[in-house]
Amino acid sequence: MRILHIMPRFIGGGPERHLLALAAAWRQSGHVTEHRLLVLEPPLSAALVVRARKLGIQVLPRRSRADIAAAIEAADVVEICFWNHPLLSDLLREDLPAMRLIVNAAVSGLKPPQVLTAPLGLFADAMTILVAASEQTPAVRAARAAGRTVATIPMLADMTRLDGLVPRPHRGIRVGYLGLVEPTKMHPRFAELSAAVAVPQLRFDIFGDGTWAAELMRRFEALGAGSRVRFHGHTEDLREAFAELDIFGYPLAAETYASSEKTLQEAMWAGIPPVVLAGNGASELVAHERTGLVCDSETDYPRAIERLATDAALRQRLATAARAHARAHFDPAQNALRSRALFEALAGQPRRCREPLPGRGLSAAGRFVTTLGDQAECFEASMAGTPFHSPASVRDADATIASASAVLARGEGGVIHHRNAFPDDPLLRFWSGLIARHAGDDETARADFDVAVAAGLPAWRITGEPIP
Repeated sequence: MRILHIMPRFIGGGPERHLLALAAAWRQSGHVTEHRLLVLEPPLSAALVVRARKLGIQVLPRRSRADIAAAIEAADVVEICFWNHPLLSDLLREDLPAMRLIVNAAVSGLKPPQVLTAPLGLFADAMTILVAASEQTPAVRAARAAGRTVATIPMLADMTRLDGLVPRPHRGIRVGYLGLVEPTKMHPRFAELSAAVAVPQLRFDIFGDGTWAAELMRRFEALGAGSRVRFHGHTEDLREAFAELDIFGYPLAAETYASSEKTLQEAMWAGIPPVVLAGNGASELVAHERTGLVCDSETDYPRAIERLATDAALRQRLATAARAHARAHFDPAQNALRSRALFEALAGQPRRCREPLPGRGLSAAGRFVTTLGDQAECFEASMAGTPFHSPASVRDADATIASASAVLARGEGGVIHHRNAFPDDPLLRFWSGLIARHAGDDETARADFDVAVAAGLPAWRITGEPIP
């Protein structure tokens, strides 16, 4: 079987590692597969490219539309690893050749900017989602209504990275977090929630890189908890990271588009009981009081950590159950076989042409708005402006955009991501300026507003003065 995988980037995130684990599992089980990987955005991780080639994956850097069309035509099945990314969305707005297409949703798809829209569900011949919560998205509802196959298969983690893990004796209780150190991922009050844990000799270990580490450290210190936290930076050695952890503390931002988080799977596989916040896709992986603790509110989080820290028997019971659950549900070999069955079933179907995703011919801001589906109300009002809406309504919409969550403002697929991809679009610059001004970054706000006004945006939108 010849498979073309299309992915926005290849720098070391969860979807990239999922593909490597999938190829490795299929090879180990004896399935003959020709993998080609088309990456839309440079740069590529050299280390990952080397690993991909060792697994027989031919990596194709971004190419012309003609080259992309030829690669699609040569494939028995095309798999798109989907999340809201400007380059990927624009590709799906093109007239593409007939193909057999699996859309692998790498996000839960419930909240902006990572929304799984209805047109995406109709675009696919089959879909894979990572968590049951994604069943509620317009894409999955549309796909099922059209008779498409939708399979829930967690993203594959390379559990061999944990082979030989031996817990190491240590003093006190250690609570670990592993993942992106950014406010678009972590709970915005991560430091405050952690510092509120009133257990002597409890320490926090944070593994991962990102721009938020210095700010988090400043907050811990301001709370008098600087000595209780250590930032280790990026790590590839999971055995070393997990060897002295007693609890996996994983409070994520409320708007996160996280789903079947591989780090959470890995922690449970290692027998480290997790504590998570309810209300996101990742929390579905944890069964409250059985494989970990799920907190209904942020005020419950420090109490849950305290409870685990002071009850060794509870920690052991949850650890044992988490380990068993991970092997039953997150085994990469089993889930790779489930994926294989979906690919093989689709390969036996006829190719079809499909309607491009909506937005072709619109401005960059207009295309961004289409990616939000039915959750774009404030952006639609701001974009339409007067006379379609009253000045007060437009100002209200602009104020809502200015105070957007970190995930919608700065996260993958959000306002600033699109502004960076299309820096000449006046509305994207205006929205970015609103966000920057709200955050106190006046220099960035002025630069964005200057571009927007030069392109014809009325000055009253920025100053708040009465309309001339």
